[in-house]
Amino acid sequence: MTGNVVIDLAISLTGVAILVVLARLIFGKVDTPFGLDSVRERLAFDEPDFQAVDWLIDEGAKAALARNEAGEMAIVTAHGDGLVTRRIAAGRMRAHYGDGKITVDPVDHTTGRTHFAADSETARAWLAHLQAGS
Repeated sequence: MTGNVVIDLAISLTGVAILVVLARLIFGKVDTPFGLDSVRERLAFDEPDFQAVDWLIDEGAKAALARNEAGEMAIVTAHGDGLVTRRIAAGRMRAHYGDGKITVDPVDHTTGRTHFAADSETARAWLAHLQAGS
């Protein structure tokens, strides 16, 4: 390089900063809102034997929670520029209700903590399904 440690360090740090910015611009998180139709279509594609009987969609339309007759849950989240589905066995999701929202704890690294607006009656029914797996 130049032979001057300070200048070499500045050049190296500038190069790293440029690479970080480029990576963020190219591969950054885009999480776009979606509609119920696209969620149903994606869930039907990923889990064809999962027949949802009830749905919750979060406030920002970036996550949806579905329940089937067997008590299993499926969470569909916006991840990058697409949708990701996770099927969860009955009684395996952790959630609580407060401030008019059902908060579902992360299932894995793709889901994150998710909030669903719900009145107390709806929340009571969903929490019963989530915790008991029925």
